Amino acid sequence: MIRYIASRLAIAVGLLLGLMTLSFGLVSLLPGDPAVALLGEYATPADIARIHAELGLDKPLWERYIEYIGRTLTGDLGHSFFTGSSVSQELWTRLPNTLVYLVPGLILALLLGLAMGTFAAYRSGRLPDKTFTAGVSVLMAMPEFVLALLLLFVFYQQLHLAPAPLGMLSSSDIPPPKVTGSVVLDAVIAGKWKVFGSIFSRAVLPIVTMGLFFAAPFGKTVRTGLLQILHSPQIEFARACGLRPSQVYRYALSDVRAALMTYMVLLFAAALSGAAIVESVFSWPGIGGWSLDGVLKGDMPVIQGFVFVMGATSLLGYVLLDTLITLLDPRARAVALRGRSTRKSLDTPALHQ
Repeated sequence: MIRYIASRLAIAVGLLLGLMTLSFGLVSLLPGDPAVALLGEYATPADIARIHAELGLDKPLWERYIEYIGRTLTGDLGHSFFTGSSVSQELWTRLPNTLVYLVPGLILALLLGLAMGTFAAYRSGRLPDKTFTAGVSVLMAMPEFVLALLLLFVFYQQLHLAPAPLGMLSSSDIPPPKVTGSVVLDAVIAGKWKVFGSIFSRAVLPIVTMGLFFAAPFGKTVRTGLLQILHSPQIEFARACGLRPSQVYRYALSDVRAALMTYMVLLFAAALSGAAIVESVFSWPGIGGWSLDGVLKGDMPVIQGFVFVMGATSLLGYVLLDTLITLLDPRARAVALRGRSTRKSLDTPALHQ
């Protein structure tokens, strides 16, 4: 088992190097000149050459690539061309601001999707199932920003239950003393629970937006997986043995556990990478809006840092997921320990006699 985990980590290291190369190559091939974006369209050739020298853009591409790999391996993602701030510092400062609504939003999506998918699967073909299918189709066809705007219109404009979408703090909130640079973490460190409560109250609509948006595809996955297993011979045998419905449900859910865990990791990666939409609507100072601003300006270090960190986070999630499934699923563990021959032996008719 240790050898299996070590092999997965070795593959992850190789993929990380490939990810660094990909992020550098794609950003380097983007059209436009950062020097022109900095100085304006009326910049003189001499000024452009000076900025190229200051930013290191006058060096050969291979030399810049080697420098980029060396810096990234030490945790230095460079500095923004426009603000001069450290990309690494900006990422770790803004990441808690994003996670404060993203993690509860995904938990809400998990609970809603599991409940709705289970309800629809147990009433397949009936009115609740048809209603669920129609609702999922509507939510999956609706862009994320449209859902966010609808929630704002209902709960802020019409019902006046939600605060204005003007960021994490209101004008009456006193920011906590700066320690890490993240308002969320600084409020917790300083014990400013009133400020933290204000932040969380403003995060409710982003949380609901993420929860509803991702509950639809997750619920559809739950329904599809449960429908297949609920009509399988092993579940029919469990019912014939007189097991309680709750026990049968636990057995059915454990059979689709790996698929649901995989889908949750995919949803987390998609939500983290696509946070710019929600943060733009709610004026939220997270990594999504910051990265989008970097893309619009052509800020190469910001784009490269964001692409690399998001890709590395997703890759780490997949490695952890693969290891966890191997530990929890005896079939996957048998394949990992004994190789491909075990997989073949599991499919032999003798085991099913």
